[in-house]
Amino acid sequence: MSFKDVLGHEKAIERLQRAIRNDRVAHSYFFWGSEGIGKKWVALQFAKALNCLADGKREDACNLCLSCRKIDHRLHPDVLLIEPENQTIKKEQVLQMQRDLSYRPYEGRRRVCILTAVDRMAPNMSNTLLKTLEEPPLHTVLIILANHPGLVLPTILSRCQAIRFNPLPVSLVSGWLVDQKELEEPEAHLLASLSEGSPGKALELREKVAGIPREELLKDWVGLKTFSFERIERWIESLPSQRDHLILVLEVARTLLRDLILGKTLKDPSKLIHTDLSEAMEALSSRWSLPALMKRLDAVHQTIAAISPIRGNANTALALEAMMLSWAEG
Repeated sequence: MSFKDVLGHEKAIERLQRAIRNDRVAHSYFFWGSEGIGKKWVALQFAKALNCLADGKREDACNLCLSCRKIDHRLHPDVLLIEPENQTIKKEQVLQMQRDLSYRPYEGRRRVCILTAVDRMAPNMSNTLLKTLEEPPLHTVLIILANHPGLVLPTILSRCQAIRFNPLPVSLVSGWLVDQKELEEPEAHLLASLSEGSPGKALELREKVAGIPREELLKDWVGLKTFSFERIERWIESLPSQRDHLILVLEVARTLLRDLILGKTLKDPSKLIHTDLSEAMEALSSRWSLPALMKRLDAVHQTIAAISPIRGNANTALALEAMMLSWAEG
């Protein structure tokens, strides 16, 4: 595998290849974007291109030489991949990275260290990482990865070349799921829509989404016009208590509302995310006014933002009750 095999991210790859072509590779890079979007994959292909042993100056890996094959199998002594242990980058991992980077490359042209999830690094380790960035060893490239740049110290970011990895188009992720993972098109389209343009997240969501009763959500919750207080209480009690799973259910609810709105405006079943529910969508959308559906969709947006661990972290029961009461108002 090489740059040419990466799904999307053409601008990021072109920037890295231009740096190789012009012999202007930086000592440190900061790759940021959503979880599972392909940051680590691109970083590994960059490491391969930098250390490829094929004849001639190359901007991409040959995939045939000993260096490329060793990196593919995580056996290259000059390419270090540091990932979280129990969700966090630990102190000893960062200290070991410093020790490893103090040596010259054993086999390759450059020693490349890929430090993932730097936004989940132990707080007291930021200054240790900063010291490495301030005094980068020769022949070394440090690539740090994060989902949320706001959780990384500005002093760290200022010493790196930042490359943003944008969400991939839904059609691209969906096509990849069909072609490479052999999913059926309706399921692939649904997962791609929920994944926020992240192939890795789409695969991770597959089992969870399969367990969500979408038709029941549509007919008895999202598309239901009125709610008694008792029904609101029952619904809140029936929803998942785990915050991540609850947010996923709300994301599914948001896509169902989106389809109801499209059902009123476009009347084109091919544009729906939940194509298998098109008949139910058509029947329900006729009962609603567009402003009422938009109001309900806005309430879901606000609730997801309120209970998100990154943005709000509000009490889930209170946030859901407020949302459902606004729904009950019509």
